Amino acid sequence: MNNAQSVGNSVASTPNHVEFSTFIPLKFVKRGGRSVVEPPKNVAQVIKDQALLPDTKLVEGLTRAFYWQRLIDEGIVRSGVDIARQEGLDQATVNECMRLTLLDPKIIDSILQGTQPKGLNLHWFTKHTIPALWSEQLAKFQAIAESQ
Repeated sequence: MNNAQSVGNSVASTPNHVEFSTFIPLKFVKRGGRSVVEPPKNVAQVIKDQALLPDTKLVEGLTRAFYWQRLIDEGIVRSGVDIARQEGLDQATVNECMRLTLLDPKIIDSILQGTQPKGLNLHWFTKHTIPALWSEQLAKFQAIAESQ
């Protein structure tokens, strides 16, 4: 499903070179003898939409963690130590990231949708313990959401 809309003229591209242009709907107006930028009328909606975008680093961490877990489950590697060695990472980094595979599916869904609590990012997961029980995880993350 492609929701992209074409705006303006098409751009030239070759196999090794792509050109693109960006249109930013700004308006310059004179106020008090000075030119100022007037933002688009729907700027509040644009900002609101941006706030709901998923945390890219956290989604990448989730993806990496599930990929690594699959490598272990399929016997391609034996442990996080092997992964760390092959990826050139510290063993603790791999193990901290792999803890994300233990998250409640509801929490994973909220991360993928970008609706997790504001301070819940990849750095937060590396610095805090995650309860083993999903019910305790949900309670902890609900408390984080309410504190914001």
